[in-house]
Amino acid sequence: MEGFVPWPPEFARRYRQEGYWLDKTITEVMEESFERFASNPLLVAAQNGRVYSYQECGRLATRLALHLKSLGLKLYDRVILQLPNQPEVLITYLAILKAGGIPIMALPPHQEAEIGFFAKLAEARALVIPAVFRKADKQQMAENIQKEAPSLDMVLVSGGIPRPGYYSLDALFADPIEERIKDPSFPRPDPDLPAVLQLSGGTTGIPKLIPRTHNDYIYNFLCNARVCGLDGHTVLLLAIPQQHNFALACPGFMGVASAGGCEVLSAVPSPDAALEVIEKYRVTHWIAVPAMVIAVLNHPDRSRYHLESLKIILTGGSKLNPEVALRVRPELGCDVQQCLGMAEGPLFWTRLDDPDEVRFGTQGRPQSPGDDFKIADPSTGEEVESGEMGELWCRGPYTIRGYYRAPEYNARAFSPDGYYKSGDLVRLHTSGNVVVEGRLKDCINRGGEKISAEEIENHILAHPAVDICACVAMPDLLLGERVCAFIVPKPGQALTLAELNRFLLEERRIAKFKLPERLELVDALPLTNVGKVNKVVLRNTITEQIEKEGAQAAR
Repeated sequence: MEGFVPWPPEFARRYRQEGYWLDKTITEVMEESFERFASNPLLVAAQNGRVYSYQECGRLATRLALHLKSLGLKLYDRVILQLPNQPEVLITYLAILKAGGIPIMALPPHQEAEIGFFAKLAEARALVIPAVFRKADKQQMAENIQKEAPSLDMVLVSGGIPRPGYYSLDALFADPIEERIKDPSFPRPDPDLPAVLQLSGGTTGIPKLIPRTHNDYIYNFLCNARVCGLDGHTVLLLAIPQQHNFALACPGFMGVASAGGCEVLSAVPSPDAALEVIEKYRVTHWIAVPAMVIAVLNHPDRSRYHLESLKIILTGGSKLNPEVALRVRPELGCDVQQCLGMAEGPLFWTRLDDPDEVRFGTQGRPQSPGDDFKIADPSTGEEVESGEMGELWCRGPYTIRGYYRAPEYNARAFSPDGYYKSGDLVRLHTSGNVVVEGRLKDCINRGGEKISAEEIENHILAHPAVDICACVAMPDLLLGERVCAFIVPKPGQALTLAELNRFLLEERRIAKFKLPERLELVDALPLTNVGKVNKVVLRNTITEQIEKEGAQAAR
């Protein structure tokens, strides 16, 4: 497939010999579960209590796949999937795979800038959207994108009345096409080719597309389900966007489905909603970024909820501070497993039988014996001394060898011998686990959502009042980091944060979670010796300012 970087033959051969790669498709693995656990509950919609059995999920996925085939979807056609946390997002995902398509897992808040980029880069054939999301007219967004992306000729709409030429997803789900189709067969994808296009965290502009193959993604979620101890009694709460790699396959929905468990899908990430769902549905496992864990720990009425069913919080996306991890067992009565993971593949997990110092103070070790990693000096690629800080480099049976259609970036992001350069600065703990110390790349981690500083800067520079700017991470107790924009305005110009964000939303059409949450107007930006903006100085400046403001407020 053009634009896809495969594993070298010698590695692919070894991964098969060692049993990591099964040469199955995701559809085949999921359908084994649909048959094996047919009458068991697989999916619960927290907003209305609707329960879907394994058998029903399989039946609805087949129905929609038949509709997609009848509408002309072909093998390896790319489909942008942008539904919010409702059961349709998962069933549509399964249907796209069964029809032979490749879903692109876009996030619900993404707007025209991001979706348009994905459509053009991947030459997407179809787009699946809600009619409206948080007051944004997604059908108008689709029309705008179609003017620039000629390949996008199929738009499916959930909720509301579709515009002329678009299709109602709800109507397709309601239509039993399987009763009148004589040939229910589908093309079988090559397990070595991309099954899903996930999104990178986006450290250099709009997120890149990550090609996850059937072979590597199946091993990813099967191995992860074992590491996290999922089984037929598992009830997993999912309130982060379902399209996230963490939510889909780490262990996510597919890990739960492979083990015979049940996922409770919530559209509301608030601590109140989490506590209510855990109590109501007897949740055993909860996938949560650290900001969500902190919010529940600090909830003033937490004690009135019955949380006895909760066994494990699976947390990742950003570092869980040891002080917070230590509170989980005495205050919530459950364990916590930490994950350092990337949509590019690598997954490091703490284990429940690790000593407390390791469980609470590290971010884990590779989940698979097939994983290979080193902590390298980013400038030379040489391994650093044990215990010293360096960049985490990884390769293995579920770590990609290149981004989709990004040859120039791949030359920088991967070593000549196939290691993915993660951008995470870590050190090796004496236990063999890694401890995250920071980020090498210019990236802001807002509650687990990775935001490219460069992307936001490029949009800000389009504002007529802005001369130069720099975006950096500022510390935040709840989300870990938020975006702070330092701006040098043009002579005689003024700008407020509200004016800037209105421009970014209305004119640049970026996702709301990327908006700066603080604006600092300055006369000049500090520079390094080679003339680049010194972001270390800017980060220190805003950190000191926030600490000073906090101390004044406490008086």
